[in-house]
This record gives sequence, C-alpha cells and structure tokens, in this order.
Amino acid sequence: MTEHTALTIQQVSQACGINPVTLRAWERRYQLLAPARTGKGHRRYHPEDVTRIRQIQAWLDKGVPIGQVAPLLTQPSPEPAVTASPWPALIDEGLSALQTLNGRRLEQLLNRLLRDYSHDQVIRAFTDPLQAHLAQSPLMAGRRALLDAVLMQKWSARALSLAPRRGETGWLLVPVGSPLPALELAMVMGLPLWCLQRPVEADALAVLLAERPHTGVLWVISERPSTSHSRSLWQSAPPVSACACWGPAAALVKRPAWLPLLEAPREQLAPRLQSLYQETSTQ
Repeated sequence: MTEHTALTIQQVSQACGINPVTLRAWERRYQLLAPARTGKGHRRYHPEDVTRIRQIQAWLDKGVPIGQVAPLLTQPSPEPAVTASPWPALIDEGLSALQTLNGRRLEQLLNRLLRDYSHDQVIRAFTDPLQAHLAQSPLMAGRRALLDAVLMQKWSARALSLAPRRGETGWLLVPVGSPLPALELAMVMGLPLWCLQRPVEADALAVLLAERPHTGVLWVISERPSTSHSRSLWQSAPPVSACACWGPAAALVKRPAWLPLLEAPREQLAPRLQSLYQETSTQ
C-alpha cells in the first residue's frame, strides 16, 4: 500500500468505529500505534495498522484495561493475567454523578472514556448498564432523564460529523419515539449517515430525499406509534429502494409490506444494512 492508497485517520476512524481522538491517544499516551507520516506530517495507516487496531479492540472487549494492552500485542498467543474490569468502578462513578445531578461531571467522565475507548465500547460497557440500572425503578426517572440529556448532547455533536459527502452512499436514521437509540446506533455503525432528531412524515421525507438518491432509510423505533402516526410515516410505496426498520419496539409495529424488520444487535447492524443496500440497488 503506497502513501496514496494508505488510509487517513478519518478513514480508519470510520472503518474501525474509533474516534480520531481515541486513535491519537492510543498512539501518544499508550504507544499502541505508530502510523506512517506524510511529508506534511499527516498520519497514514497501512493494513498492519488496521489489524493492530482491531487487536486492541478485541483485548478491550475482553475487559483488559487500556494501560495493560501493549504487552499483549507482542505475544503470539497471549493469555492475560486476571485483572479486574475497570467498568464497574466507572459505572459507580457515573451513578454518583447522576445522584447529585452533576451533569458536568458525567460529561467529563464521558470525555475521559472516549479518549481511551471507542464509542461502541463506551456505550456497551458504560452507558447501556447505566440506563439499565436507572430503568429498574420509576423513582430514578429524573436521573435517567438527566443521563439521556447528557448523552443526547454528546452523541448529537458527533453525529453531525458523520454526514455523507455529496454523491456518497449513506443512510438516514429516522427515530420513532426517543431519538437517543438512533443516536447510539449512529455512534457504532461506522457508516456515512444523517441522524434526525424527530420523525418525519412521508411527504416531507420524500422531499428530503429528492436530492440524495444514494440514500437508504432506517426507521429506529423505540416506541410504538399510534395508528394515525403510522399512516403519516409510511405510504403505500417506499420513499427509496433501501428501507428497513429496527429498534426495541420495531417488532410491535404494524408496518407496510415493503418495510423489512432487521433483528440484530446494534453493533452487528452495519453489515446488514450494507447488504440490504447492495441487494436493492441491483433490483
């Protein structure tokens, strides 16, 4: 792979689902990466760098703290020493911030985690457990609302940077219910996309898509819409060829025949969407 075909940090970020800030931290703070540099100092990543990034991700998924990953990468078939996962203590720290309604402290904790870990891992190992804990009692609804507000602000800012370039294939995520599940999905998909903050009626959606023919639509359904709302969302024909729905309430919705239901974990949805787009584009 030459300098011209090597990947930029933005391309690697999209391919691996790792924030550029995190990739830089793995390089500078932990000496886990050593990408090549152009004459102007821009990072360039080769296949072996991408393989190493995926190895780092695999160790982090096993609960190995980021500071203990480096020696594991140099062993042929490493068996790490048993270490305590850092996530229970981090979840406790997040709950403590929410208990005192300290949204700023929670945001600072998120920023710290996102410097060392991917969005996918932070969501799976930190924010998902926080949400599950707070959902156990109606008396914690206020803390859950604060958590959702912090996450909405954090993920919305990131989602703006994921928009497809002109002429590039992308996906439009349309929430039905809370926009937070759509934003969380956007953080882990690794695909060019737009993420709306509220549902759009079918006529308005057709206008929105008129200038972007290379776009698929995914409705992220977290709440069951009323019958009248469903009629306004979906007409007798799809707005574009590649359409699907997904989400915690998607199976409960009466949907048109042309709208397939995707059932897959959040982190496994991207390849399903890519296959769907390829299948429908050749029909």
